[in-house]
Amino acid sequence: MAESLFCLSITYLLLILFAKRRTRCKFTLVIQFFIGWIILELAAFHAAISAGTILMAVGDAGDWQWHSYLGLVISLINIWLLKDIHYKAAASKHVFKEALETGLGDNFKKDIIEERASKLSAESPSWYKPFSLKNDQYEHFSNVVYGPNDRNTLDLYKPKGGAYKPRPVILQIHGGGWMLGYSERQGLPLRNKLIEAGWIFVSINYRLSPKDAFPAHLIDCKQAVRWIKENISEYGGDPDFILATGGSAGGHLCSLVGLTANQHTDILQPGFEDADTSVKGCLPMYGVFDFLDRNKTREDMPMKDFLADKVMQCQPEDKPELWEIASPLAQVNDQAPPFMITHGQLDTLAFVEEAQYFAKAIRQQSKQACVYTELEETQHAFEIFYSPRCIHTVNAMHIFCEWVYSDYLKE
Repeated sequence: MAESLFCLSITYLLLILFAKRRTRCKFTLVIQFFIGWIILELAAFHAAISAGTILMAVGDAGDWQWHSYLGLVISLINIWLLKDIHYKAAASKHVFKEALETGLGDNFKKDIIEERASKLSAESPSWYKPFSLKNDQYEHFSNVVYGPNDRNTLDLYKPKGGAYKPRPVILQIHGGGWMLGYSERQGLPLRNKLIEAGWIFVSINYRLSPKDAFPAHLIDCKQAVRWIKENISEYGGDPDFILATGGSAGGHLCSLVGLTANQHTDILQPGFEDADTSVKGCLPMYGVFDFLDRNKTREDMPMKDFLADKVMQCQPEDKPELWEIASPLAQVNDQAPPFMITHGQLDTLAFVEEAQYFAKAIRQQSKQACVYTELEETQHAFEIFYSPRCIHTVNAMHIFCEWVYSDYLKE
């Protein structure tokens, strides 16, 4: 083990340094996402592995050579770097608090009615059990059909037992680059948190590219909103209060659900043009917000060819209106619902600059609140499993949800 210590320590150091920076190289962006995601969200575990490697090498102390001692030094540096990453993730609690104060006001907690504020005190899960995502506090209704297409199914989760009044509802739209993904595999930490607070959580599948082109994805999301409004009361939900959330492609789609409600109905609501598809708020995470890259944030790594070939299946000059509709940034208006936008600074798949422009546009044009949180040393998909950052993200999203719901209950 002493002979391996140097190689292992060097490998870990390179992975850590690679994870802590954002490169703009189309050939490595997916690799950097995966390495960054695993290192940054599980930093404490990697520190423990490094410490364990040192202890195992100490057992072979008689075989140590100069490179073994150098490996020891590098391993200690790795532990220090990983500790720092872990502490920064834990400090995201304060980043969210500041963002909520900026977006909702310094006394935002006082705006949450007592009945709902009591739901915020539930104990948080443990980051040292990152994959313990099962929850026995809900009833699960799977493969519920909400529309006419083969992927128009949803999973509905509701707290066990009845309630004296209809429950608030949140719609989860999965990510996956508009080309893959399943309803039951994403948003699980948020699902568990909100169900414990008495919410109904609806997670949908929708048509995917390249089999189907945009706006099929968004049409399905609106079909789901329509289904919820017409059927959720049977499950104890409030059809008049629905929020929408999602990450990555789901962040893009949930933003469009909020921004295009009851608009472009001939294109986005074929066959149900008169249905109300509005929601009370949106919580997009690490989304793509401008298919046309009008602010030149992706000049060195454009998405246009991928989008034109796989997702839109047309060129911007051929269908300019459709490309505008597909860009949340272009759909911001003064009727936008409250937004909570969360993004990682190191995201190599959905650039944080787009989120910055998007949040700025909402704050300039919308009459409603906008919370924007930019997380340091954070990659894509940071809330898929429990980590310090995931836990603080979910807690902050819950606060935002209760704030919006309290405003609704006061009406």
